[in-house]
Amino acid sequence: MTQNSDTLTDTMRRHSLRLGAFAVGTALLLAVVYALTKDRIADQRLATERAALAEVFPLALHDNDLLDAAFILQPDTAGFMQTHLLGLSTARTAYAASLTGVGSGVILPLETADGYSGTIVLMIGINAEGAITGVRVVQHAETPGLGDKIDTALSPWIRSFNSRSLPNTPEVLWQVKKDGGDFDQFVGATITPRAVVAAVHNALLFFDANRERLLAGTTP
Repeated sequence: MTQNSDTLTDTMRRHSLRLGAFAVGTALLLAVVYALTKDRIADQRLATERAALAEVFPLALHDNDLLDAAFILQPDTAGFMQTHLLGLSTARTAYAASLTGVGSGVILPLETADGYSGTIVLMIGINAEGAITGVRVVQHAETPGLGDKIDTALSPWIRSFNSRSLPNTPEVLWQVKKDGGDFDQFVGATITPRAVVAAVHNALLFFDANRERLLAGTTP
């Protein structure tokens, strides 16, 4: 009995040592892989972020790194007027663009809680003249096949805001066509485009009210 017990103990000890060695080896391997790939992963993440920003504010309109010119907008950020127009429910990132050292525009975050299925989060690029350079949806939960046409992967609808501004689109036209405005609604889904049109219009109003500070690149 004692011999069998000793044999079992030795077997368990050997298995424990092997498992321990395997765990240590795995941890070392993961550490080496992380060390070798972390810079590449970070570079890919930054490239992805820059590509997303270029969708709403083209590279030809700025020569600064937008990621280095990021600043935070709060729902009640001091120093800016009428922040409620952005509809923010939480802190979100904005970006100041410049060309040869002069403010050339801004990328603003905005939200609307009036989507059919909840809050829609967007980014809008606006140049120094107050014209839209691009709008993209960052987050939504709209109905597939209906309200989700705000996504550029499914429809070019969101591009209809490009080059729009307060001067070239009177306030009465910042509505869907069903309401007498200038923007198409979706078949079977009016609530979603109506909410996005209103949010984009409000973002232009916010820019207009804070143009000098936004173009100066100053942050609160």
